Amino acid sequence: MSDALSPCGEMVRKGDPVRFRTALFAPHEAREALFALYAFNLEIAKIAPMVSEPMIGEIRLQWWRDSLDTIFGGGAVRRHEVVEPLCDAVRGAALPRAPFDVLIDARARDLDPGFPADGASLTAYLRETAGSLTVLAMRSLGGEADAAALDAGQGIGAARYLAALPMLPGRPLPGDIDWGAVRRGEPDAAFAATVRAMAWEGRVAIARARAARRNVPRAAAPAFLEAPIADRALAAMVGSPATLADMAGGEASPFRANLSALWRGTTGRW
Repeated sequence: MSDALSPCGEMVRKGDPVRFRTALFAPHEAREALFALYAFNLEIAKIAPMVSEPMIGEIRLQWWRDSLDTIFGGGAVRRHEVVEPLCDAVRGAALPRAPFDVLIDARARDLDPGFPADGASLTAYLRETAGSLTVLAMRSLGGEADAAALDAGQGIGAARYLAALPMLPGRPLPGDIDWGAVRRGEPDAAFAATVRAMAWEGRVAIARARAARRNVPRAAAPAFLEAPIADRALAAMVGSPATLADMAGGEASPFRANLSALWRGTTGRW
């Protein structure tokens, strides 16, 4: 058996190393489905930063909707390094269509310069993006605890979103924040309060997911293994919003993330 990574596996290894490592704890036969789902997520997440105007982004998102129409319609899919393995993942595990549609529609908000308007819309976005992806990953591994997956995904998404703030354009948090000061490394009190509130809400969501852990079969645990990594990063952000630096991907330390994922992956706990 070759140890060479598939195109999706290589894409995830380079573009999303945290999810790549957690996927390695899935059974070998289930790993490619996770790689396909995570590669799909990378493909739609990169659309907004790459386009020069929203209409072009909408066209690219529609391309993915059309591809999903074919996948779920049972037809022959187009030749594409992500679409073909995604088709195998969907049909092999009988994945539901709805989380894909929710995820794509949420990514369309990345094209809106006025987003987010308030905290509620940002929380919804996190659940619809990272939450929907966690649902799909869990489903591909045989789990059915959608509520726990959405909660875990909200916490994971919060850690990732907050860690990415220095790189996000515009005004990526709601409220009267002096973004000029933030980008000069001089965050104001409004910024600190908003970060703390969002990080705390993410931790509460992860706690809800853990409380429902008994509903998640051990085989589906790899879909949740980023939750403790995210929780650790969020705890640091609650303590000091200045720790946002060097936390890209919701990961304060690659070594600690590896150790955490290893321990929880071998025990099935997260």
